[in-house]
Amino acid sequence: MSSQRRVQQEAAEWLAALHSGDADQGDIDRCRAWRAADPAHERAYRKVEALWRRFDGLDSGRVATTTLHTVLGETRRRTGSRGGLLTLVALLLFGGSLLAMRPFTPMELLADYRSGVGEQREVLLPDGSRLLLNTASAVDLAYHDGERRVRLLRGELLAEVAKDPGRPFVVETGQGTARALGTRFTVRAEDGTLRTVVTESAVELCASEAVSATRPDCVSASAGQSVDVSRGQVHGPRSVSAAMATAWVRGRLVADDQPLAELLAELSRYRRGLLRYDPAALAGLRVSGVFPLDDTDRALAMLADYLPIDVAGYTPFLTVIRPAPGSGD
Repeated sequence: MSSQRRVQQEAAEWLAALHSGDADQGDIDRCRAWRAADPAHERAYRKVEALWRRFDGLDSGRVATTTLHTVLGETRRRTGSRGGLLTLVALLLFGGSLLAMRPFTPMELLADYRSGVGEQREVLLPDGSRLLLNTASAVDLAYHDGERRVRLLRGELLAEVAKDPGRPFVVETGQGTARALGTRFTVRAEDGTLRTVVTESAVELCASEAVSATRPDCVSASAGQSVDVSRGQVHGPRSVSAAMATAWVRGRLVADDQPLAELLAELSRYRRGLLRYDPAALAGLRVSGVFPLDDTDRALAMLADYLPIDVAGYTPFLTVIRPAPGSGD
């Protein structure tokens, strides 16, 4: 675990312990001493505290807090002081699930920058580089004199890199790294795979040493190429339509004879509620078209207009897609 992660974890434990209802003056004094011991401790504590207040201001946050105080008591009896972290984990997951149905993990919620479900967020970095975070994404920054590193904890980003020959620009995921040899590319982290699409110049992709059986593979990809990195191996490069692959930057999802189930899986990333369907029941249905990502209800209505499917919305949080009656006859 990195030192930054450890400090965030300790801050989470302190905050949860102080909100448990049974903290005494000694606990308060020790927490104050921990915060004063290092400016990084104070920053981490304030970050976690702001997050707590965000949820505790909601009805769901109050319910969650009551539930979690019970959890804290049980956890402390089983695991001691570190049980407080589990309480905060539960709070964030509980509150997040009510808000977006796809909760971030605590470390993702504590990231330097993140975007909500269905949101795109632009981030200007200290060196003048720019990130565009796609839906439900989270990143941490690790900038120093020798390197500019962005840790993609979840989701997808577009990087437009400012030139700085003395400091490489690297996007890191659990599977590997994408090192800019040019200016513009996307990185997506999903299901244990790092996927990069290069739109300008070139990018060097390397598998993570931690998951590589031997010396990690590396490969360079140029504009119009894509590379996947998973299980310690690099796959590609292969030619792609960069315009189609990065259509999300323009708020669009482009399908070219794509299986309907695949398109629905992509649309679901942009919806706060659940999108339920049986891929086997929709097998054989294929889609071509351009669909809006900022209005997924309209995208689903467009699909229903020309495909033999029914789109049923049961609540704002649940939509079910089924084959239309008689469509299999």
